Amino acid sequence: MFRWAPWFALVLGAMSVVLFFLDMTAAGIFGLVFAVVIGFMEPVAVWWRFSSNDLVSQTVVGSADEYSFRMAVGGAIREEIDWAELPGWTETRTGFVLSTLDEGAVALSVPHRAFSGTDDQQRFRELLERHIGPSRS
Repeated sequence: MFRWAPWFALVLGAMSVVLFFLDMTAAGIFGLVFAVVIGFMEPVAVWWRFSSNDLVSQTVVGSADEYSFRMAVGGAIREEIDWAELPGWTETRTGFVLSTLDEGAVALSVPHRAFSGTDDQQRFRELLERHIGPSRS
């Protein structure tokens, strides 16, 4: 929704401008007002979620070795996932996406910016290939 709301707002705004030219002023104003509301609604909601929740706004720290993949959010949440619980993975241009067996969480995202360099990315990629298998690109 965060990705598509601004585009929808842009299309709605453009259609509302067309309504002005068709002499439908009330409908054009209505469309423009809601285009602005839709365009700012999701970015403001995301900002609000991250700024109002201490747990969500904390940095996630992760590590991986031959046995498991671990994540921690401050001192509140610590999770260790065995490689057997990750049935697949893929690499996008911005990071790694790890599929899970858990019904609640479809995938885990590990952005490239989480690594200190390309050597660390390559070592993580090799761990994934060794324990999960080849990428599902």
